[in-house]
Amino acid sequence: MKYVHELMKTEVITHLPSDTLRDAEATMGTHQIRHVPVVDADGKLLGLMSQREFLTEAFRITDKFGAHLLQEYLAKTPIEQCMQQDLVTSGPETLLKEAADIIHDNRRQGCVLVVDEEGYLEGLLTSLDFVKLAARLLPDN
Repeated sequence: MKYVHELMKTEVITHLPSDTLRDAEATMGTHQIRHVPVVDADGKLLGLMSQREFLTEAFRITDKFGAHLLQEYLAKTPIEQCMQQDLVTSGPETLLKEAADIIHDNRRQGCVLVVDEEGYLEGLLTSLDFVKLAARLLPDN
C-alpha cells in the first residue's frame, strides 16, 4: 500500500453549508465520526466541520446565551458560519507518507480531504486509518 486512494474512505458522509450545527452533531454522534466535509450540491469541497469546530461553537453559545438555549441555537446556526475553510487537501495519487505529514502538520484539520483536480471530494483519510494500517502491518507476536 503506497497511495492515498488505497487507504482512504470513499463513502464519506457530508453536509451542505446551510445544514445546521444540530445536523452536524447528529451526524457525528450517529456515525461516531469527528470530521464532516462540507460540500455544495454538486459535491465540490467548501469546508470541514470537525468535532473541534462544533465544540468551540457550542461552548461559545453556552457562554453567551446559557446552556438552556444551546439546542435552540445549534438548530438555527448554519455550518457555514463555523466550518474550517482554509483546508489542506491531497489527490488520490498522493503518497501515504505525504498524507501522514499533512495530518501531522495540520493537526487542527485532523484529516486529509481527498479531492480531484477540480476540487470535488473523492474521499477522506484520518489518523485512525493510519493506526488501523499500522496494526495490520505489525507482527502478531
